[in-house]
Amino acid sequence: MPLVNTPRAKQFLSNMGIDAGRRAYLGNPATLPAEPATVVTKLHYVVADAVNRVNNLEFDKTRTPTQQHDAGRQIAEAVDAEITKARASLKRWSDRATDAAMTEIETVLASEAGNSALMSELRSYLRSKAGDAEFQAKLRGLVETDLRFAAAIGSAPAELSGLSSDRAAQLRVYAAAKHAPEASERVQVAQEVAALDAKLASAQAEVAPAFYNAGVQEGMRTAVDVSAPLGGE
Repeated sequence: MPLVNTPRAKQFLSNMGIDAGRRAYLGNPATLPAEPATVVTKLHYVVADAVNRVNNLEFDKTRTPTQQHDAGRQIAEAVDAEITKARASLKRWSDRATDAAMTEIETVLASEAGNSALMSELRSYLRSKAGDAEFQAKLRGLVETDLRFAAAIGSAPAELSGLSSDRAAQLRVYAAAKHAPEASERVQVAQEVAALDAKLASAQAEVAPAFYNAGVQEGMRTAVDVSAPLGGE
């Protein structure tokens, strides 16, 4: 039985005590690249061990209830530190992976941008079609099939092509998916890894209130230090 018997705490510990629950709260290592998978797998083991220890504290006859909750606090702090470390590791990986993939994408999309006269002509043409709904509907297919149009849009402010910044950015995403598919896929994977941060932050916030009752643990402030030298020495 857990030390904290609120429905939320019991549900959290129950979920974190099984593989499926940890995958839901912490991410599924099987769906991740090797380095992030290693980080998340370690976190699964840490949390599983911590939950098992917290559940067994109730049966620890060497500790008073106050000491049991203090032990729960110590375990919670250790888990919190591990989650913080994992979040930092995952962010570093996702940032590196995104930067590397985006550099590759930019190189591909800019490969036709060297002919400045042609780029200017293409932007003028695109700008002249800004009010043509039929042309705008076909523009995605155009940047996907002709890298020169993607380069023209990406090598100057969006308004020079008669586009909003959001529209130009979306067209570059479409172009990247067609002209640099492997790099685009790596960006997507990196974004999925980055999205784990919110999931881990949510789980992290649940740890302390599920592992111990702060009100009970506060009783440790009354502890008498019996190991101190007698007589004030």
